[in-house]
Amino acid sequence: MLSARRIPLGLAVRLVRAALPVSRTWRFRHPDDPGRPYRPRLKHEIHACWHEHLLPLTCLFAGQELATLASRDRDGEIVSRVLRSLGYDVARGSSTRGGSAGFRQLARSFASGRGVILTGDGPRGPRRSLKDGTARIAALAERSVTVVGVAASSGLRLPSWDRFLIPAPGATVFVSLAPVREGAAPDTEQIQVALEREVARCEQAAREARRIPVRRSLELRLRSQWRRPRPALPLRGLGHIYGGIHDGRHRLYDLGILATRSAGIPVISVGGVTAGGSGKTPLAACIARTLREAGHRPAILARGYIDELELLTHEAPGASIRGHPDRLRSGRRAAAEGATVAIIDDGFQHRRLFRDLDLLVLDRDALRRTNRERLPAGPFRERWERAVVRADAILITGREPWTAELSRFDGELRARCGSLAPGVPVATGVFGYGPLEAVSAGARAWSGPPAPRLALTGIMKPNLFFAQAGTACASVRERLALSDHGIPSPQERTGAIRAAGRGGVLTTRKDLSRLRPLFDPGLPIWVLPETFTWKAGWEDVRRLILDAASGPNDRDSAAGG
Repeated sequence: MLSARRIPLGLAVRLVRAALPVSRTWRFRHPDDPGRPYRPRLKHEIHACWHEHLLPLTCLFAGQELATLASRDRDGEIVSRVLRSLGYDVARGSSTRGGSAGFRQLARSFASGRGVILTGDGPRGPRRSLKDGTARIAALAERSVTVVGVAASSGLRLPSWDRFLIPAPGATVFVSLAPVREGAAPDTEQIQVALEREVARCEQAAREARRIPVRRSLELRLRSQWRRPRPALPLRGLGHIYGGIHDGRHRLYDLGILATRSAGIPVISVGGVTAGGSGKTPLAACIARTLREAGHRPAILARGYIDELELLTHEAPGASIRGHPDRLRSGRRAAAEGATVAIIDDGFQHRRLFRDLDLLVLDRDALRRTNRERLPAGPFRERWERAVVRADAILITGREPWTAELSRFDGELRARCGSLAPGVPVATGVFGYGPLEAVSAGARAWSGPPAPRLALTGIMKPNLFFAQAGTACASVRERLALSDHGIPSPQERTGAIRAAGRGGVLTTRKDLSRLRPLFDPGLPIWVLPETFTWKAGWEDVRRLILDAASGPNDRDSAAGG
């Protein structure tokens, strides 16, 4: 923000107003439908956002009869003058000065028919840490809260406490709105979690917008190399460099030069050594269910991909789902809010957060079907033979159909793990699928057996999903593979609708949150639900999990401070 202590107040206001026309070049989009302009009309309710997103939202919502709160300092005066010129009703006050008077003025504005939008972490932070004001005004007005997520495909971040966002000219600005919960006014924790989730949704869409064309081409080329016994020489060279850096980092942790930190509650890590597709997320949900059944209050710490968060919410009811790249911060916040144990989804290499139990997921399919080289020459992040030595338990998984040949390979792999890491429990299982589920109005209204014509997915192993789809449903005639966590372009969406015809689309539970909003509700959309069956060793691992979640230890001393 421009500080009135350095620039005269009137000049600062004129400079901000002069910069606003650049907003006409911004392309506002919803993260689930980036192909069409998005101009939401706000309802008569409370809206919560982060302070850093004030500029694009101010421009997007101008003229919608909104009320907001600005601080009583001189920076707040600049903001209030600009906002009033755009049609906002501005109350003055903050958590440190005049908060009660400001809230009463907001309540009067709300009673007069205006909606309210608040920056939950303003005016001085900490960044993205929600204060109690939003919940207070919601309770005072007896209204629900809608959170507003924002992210830009490109732009400038100011060196301020909130890393204030100024989207670049021509940038795509993703905006999403979602109610926190229906009915009564939510509390601060519920608003915080919902706001984090919507921001994560927009940030993922912004990342996709920056890299979709390059990423898809690169993924296809790399996957073809991963199946070659000797990939291209440049890739092998990069793999050696990547491996050296990766191994060096682990040695620094082993020597205590890089320190781990405690979340304050037991932590169980579920991670692998391959770049996606091994089933870490559904296994994290399985462990959360196991802990819930034993009376624990688990929190799952994920990276923030919205499809993974939606999958975890569906597969692990009752668990607290946290999506943020900083797992230490997420873990400590979960502990402060009542979680008794944390589960890291994809955490085997995330050694900054101390864990009480390290569960290594070994991808049987990758060991059978790829060259076992390290990224980017192959799908492996580290040598699996070394990784098993660091693990407290090993989970072998795969999506190939269970056959006698696969059973023999699995037995050999379990024996190899036993020789490399004596005494470490090894469990093995296989992913399968269940009956198709109708997930759209068109599918639920379908009469007769499901008959989707298009199989559509954006996961790391689309070929295995397509094989399952063909076996489960003979009507599938077309296939469309997107990049991992990807969404179809407008052209692909048009082609998908044409290929789906009356029978509709078959997809995965993980893809559903990204794909369903892109299609008309009348189009039949079906999910091929994934199942998992343990073949051997699960009870030994289950006992370890329950012991780690319940057993006392001095985590801070073990973590080196």
